[in-house]
Amino acid sequence: MNRRSLSMKPLAASIALMTVAGATLAQEDASAGEELTLEEIVVTAQRREQSLQEVPISVTAFSAESLQKNNITEARDYLSAAPNVGFSDDGGSGSRSINISIRGVSNVGLGEVSTANSIGFYIDELNVGSVSNGTINPQLQDMERIEVLRGPQGTYFGRNALGGALNISTKLPDENFYAEVSASAGNFSTYGGEAIVNVPVSEQLMLRAVYSYQESDSFVDNINPEGNDNGYEHNSARVALRYLPSDRMTVDFSYTYTDEKEGGDISVPSGVLDQDTQSIFGASFVAINELGFYPKNDDKVTRDLKERNENAFSISNLRVAYDFDNFSFKSITGLVKSDTERDFDQDGTSLDVLRRFNEYAGDSFSQEFRLQSTSGEALDWTVGVFYADDEIEQFNSIQAGGDGSYTNPVTGEVIGLLPPIPAGFRINENNRVFKTKSKAVFGEAVWHLSDQWDITLGGRYTEDTINNRAFDVVAFEGAVPDSGGKAKFENFSPKFVAKYTHSDEFNVYASISQGYKAGGVDFARSGDITNFDPEELTSYELGFKSELADGRVRLSAAVFQLDWKDLQVQSNFLAVPGDISSAVEKTLNAAEASATGAEFELTALLSEGLVASFAAGYLDTEFDKFDNALIKGNSTQIDLTGQSLPMTPELTASAALDYGFSLGDLEAFVRGEWSYRSEAASNLEAVASEAGLLSLPSFPYQVDAYDVVNLRAGVEAEDWKLNAYVENVLGEDYYTGTGDGFGLAGIRLKPHPRVVGMKFTYMFK
Repeated sequence: MNRRSLSMKPLAASIALMTVAGATLAQEDASAGEELTLEEIVVTAQRREQSLQEVPISVTAFSAESLQKNNITEARDYLSAAPNVGFSDDGGSGSRSINISIRGVSNVGLGEVSTANSIGFYIDELNVGSVSNGTINPQLQDMERIEVLRGPQGTYFGRNALGGALNISTKLPDENFYAEVSASAGNFSTYGGEAIVNVPVSEQLMLRAVYSYQESDSFVDNINPEGNDNGYEHNSARVALRYLPSDRMTVDFSYTYTDEKEGGDISVPSGVLDQDTQSIFGASFVAINELGFYPKNDDKVTRDLKERNENAFSISNLRVAYDFDNFSFKSITGLVKSDTERDFDQDGTSLDVLRRFNEYAGDSFSQEFRLQSTSGEALDWTVGVFYADDEIEQFNSIQAGGDGSYTNPVTGEVIGLLPPIPAGFRINENNRVFKTKSKAVFGEAVWHLSDQWDITLGGRYTEDTINNRAFDVVAFEGAVPDSGGKAKFENFSPKFVAKYTHSDEFNVYASISQGYKAGGVDFARSGDITNFDPEELTSYELGFKSELADGRVRLSAAVFQLDWKDLQVQSNFLAVPGDISSAVEKTLNAAEASATGAEFELTALLSEGLVASFAAGYLDTEFDKFDNALIKGNSTQIDLTGQSLPMTPELTASAALDYGFSLGDLEAFVRGEWSYRSEAASNLEAVASEAGLLSLPSFPYQVDAYDVVNLRAGVEAEDWKLNAYVENVLGEDYYTGTGDGFGLAGIRLKPHPRVVGMKFTYMFK
């Protein structure tokens, strides 16, 4: 399929038509005097509570009610409904592993090189973006709100918010007793339970606690008796305290712990060898076919190693707020600890050829102090300082197995895979430490020049110190010199916004903002180090937000232009062709890149209880100047100038139709959802393949366009509720990316089968 083509399925067209029709119906009903309006959506995108319609930022927000009804349990569930958002959940390092792209901005990189994230990730105002497995995907029990902010968010969200930010708010303790218990079940032997309790200990002290457990067999079965299954067991708990020592002071503390234990990767082989594998085993090597390849085989693997993916996270968050007469003070202190342990059958077959072991640990401490004016004055202002100390420790080891050759069961041909080395022989092993200290000063002021005009000026000055080192490095059991280096980067990212409010129902805004991602230090086999430059982004955006038909229709839209300087792109290759021990990782800077796009979101209250929504995004990205690209597994530089960026579907869309109604004393709902992502290049190899610069097949490098349809229904009484769902109703065969594709059976892909389940909740009030 051509990347610039779109096949709008009948469901999408019908929902879109219903939405437009609903806008007309809403106007007619409104004129008839009916008092039906959409509920107001409150967000904290600018670190104060505001109506979504007032914030001059492109935001998709999910309320607590929608999170529960839509069974949103992980990032891909809500990212699918946000325009111009791409993601890859390839199944590596656990079933919840994910890489996110917003408006074309993502980490174009590798899992073994630690750099600052391109997307800010915040939970209750705390930056949780520096973790051992690259991108956190937190459990989402008892959430108050999730906001997907598009475009640079440097002023409030800092160096990690180059492309946007994910802003998550949990439910806080309050003065009312509440408790609930839940039990859930689904196909693939999925079972779980949750418990929530809110206790007002006194008038000044309140407590809220949440616990969640889920276990499941995998939808990919490892049939090898020497290996293990791919199921999982997840535990998550959160305890939150709220202390009100006076009318002016609020102290919130929360501690969250998540333990995710899993077997092997939930992925199946494609039969297409990536460049990295071919560079080691030769271009003529053919993928080993044992159980068939995707899509004919989407549920079985035969891997001999007892694999495991274990991720653990703990988040401590202390927030202290004090209200003065005309301004407020807030302190946010956080500590994030994370651990990732991974044993992986690197060859991906029943042969014992290559074994991979990873042990990662992360520690991130941050402190923010913020002063903010009391809203409602002629000038709203915010100033603050920020400090973060992040450290990621990595142990990586690739070892030889006991099988040095492969015998073709059909022809009897014996193919040598490894030289005569013993099992456990360390082909590549290293220890690495990535340290980042970040200091920042930020501020923003909004002048309310008149009832119609607001002018916003903001900026953030950041100083990042990077200190990386590699030690105890081994290549083919030979010692490699230690290496390390230190670099310092400074940046000022300004922001300007002009907003014109025509009426309470319509406003238009224009913004210019910049984002920044720190540079870093690469390791070299010689012991030398090389630095790469910071990534900088300038965004130009024009948008509007409106309410029509007396508040029954909500419509927003934006157009934007992004211009990159020194976009960071990671790759690896063999310094000595054919020698697996000579692997080199390198971060390049694409001198210039750009993106142009548009997006809109529409929600309409068609009639009492019937709500339709539709969102769509268009995105055109390009490497404007990138003539020194290094493709994974290939040490020859190629020119990718003029090519699209990876993980950037040109068209994204989603729609939903939700109907709530009464059944006697019960309240019920039914809901249909549809989401679409057009074709996209999965990684830099795919970009080069699409350009015809490498002789690679379209599959699986080009991720095909896909639609996903979900159905949900629920019924609720005063003290209980039952929700049921069918996700991927039509059984669409799709995958979202290719991840780490090294292996003798080909690039691995994560299938997405039909999922059926239900959840029963009993409430104590």
